[in-house]
Amino acid sequence: MCIKRRTGSAARRRALLLGGVGACVAGLAPVHLAEAPPGMMRSGSPGGSGDARVPPATVSLADYGGKPGAGRAVLVSAFGRAFAALTEAGGGTLLVPAGVYDFGSYADAADIILCRDLRNIAISAYGATFMVTTTARVVPNFFYFFNFHNITLAGASFIDRGFSPWFNWKGMYCVGIQADKSSSGLRIVDCRAERVVGLLASHNNAAGRKHLSDISVHGEVRHAYYGVGANFIREQVHVELVCHNVRRAFIAYSLKNAAIRVVASSTSDWPGSNGLVALVSGGASTGNVENVRVRVEVSGECIHSSYVHFYHQGSEREGHMRDIDATVNVINASSVQDLFVFDHETDGVQAKTARIWDRISLHGSVTGRFTGRVISNRSVSTSPGTVYLDRNLTEMGKMDVLGAGFRVRSP
Repeated sequence: MCIKRRTGSAARRRALLLGGVGACVAGLAPVHLAEAPPGMMRSGSPGGSGDARVPPATVSLADYGGKPGAGRAVLVSAFGRAFAALTEAGGGTLLVPAGVYDFGSYADAADIILCRDLRNIAISAYGATFMVTTTARVVPNFFYFFNFHNITLAGASFIDRGFSPWFNWKGMYCVGIQADKSSSGLRIVDCRAERVVGLLASHNNAAGRKHLSDISVHGEVRHAYYGVGANFIREQVHVELVCHNVRRAFIAYSLKNAAIRVVASSTSDWPGSNGLVALVSGGASTGNVENVRVRVEVSGECIHSSYVHFYHQGSEREGHMRDIDATVNVINASSVQDLFVFDHETDGVQAKTARIWDRISLHGSVTGRFTGRVISNRSVSTSPGTVYLDRNLTEMGKMDVLGAGFRVRSP
């Protein structure tokens, strides 16, 4: 079977990511990694499995030659043999000893550790750092899970020495997922990624959106393009991210039954995008956005045109975003542009749209000087639907002339 993960929506996702870069970034300033503020606290320790519920069998990567300092071929083989042993045992835990695992250089979009049909396995990698060097404009995946059930990755750190934010798509995804049959229960716990394209990416397309569900991510991402890309996951997505200098913390097409929390900070020498968090519908046929809670807390320099982007996309007339609760709290951030943006893009932003935004509640606060807009409603909907604003947001007095569907919530 040939695994295909490049989808027809890739070009649109690139356009979405890059759309706001020019708005906030003046030039190619040097990157100072030491400026990053303190990050997340890890809840686990070496040997821990992030409270994974798996059978009791345990193997060590070292038992198969997978030790810090080993070469790429030995390390790849060690993972394969360890997973085979756990599969034969009906599942269990793979212990990865602490240390740096350098997998060398990649000039192609390789799946470095390809994991097919794994079930009931925890990877305990506290203290382990997986390193690659991407040498071309390609996006390899470090772990690539194709069809899976009940997988936990706990405590791992990732870094790509070849990554650059100034070149499009040059660096690794730490974890990639794809499925052509029902796959659920992927948990990423206490993981850190630095100088990567992203921590997690779903490579399913709209036709395969029924297969993936129940994805949970708890981690930290620094100096990266993406935090999490949860495209075309049928339901149940839970994300908690701490981000510093990340162009887009979260993006998802056709998101349903999800809770997203992002704590983000930025400096002016890092490129941004047109939305820190992007909720995207390509139309009813590819999937609406429903039942989502988003909470964003931001500080530092503004590198994003907006913090939550409600983004309809494509030429299809039908499509909706419904039952969404979004909160943006801004703490002493400079030059904020828009807290929330509502628009529909088809060869440019449309002034009017038949697409729907309905039963959406907006909350938030701004501490410090605020020179931006609370809401930008660039595409006015001609269809029934209501967006509720907390009164304190309207009292800031910084928003577009809103469509008829926007309502101020009573105190």
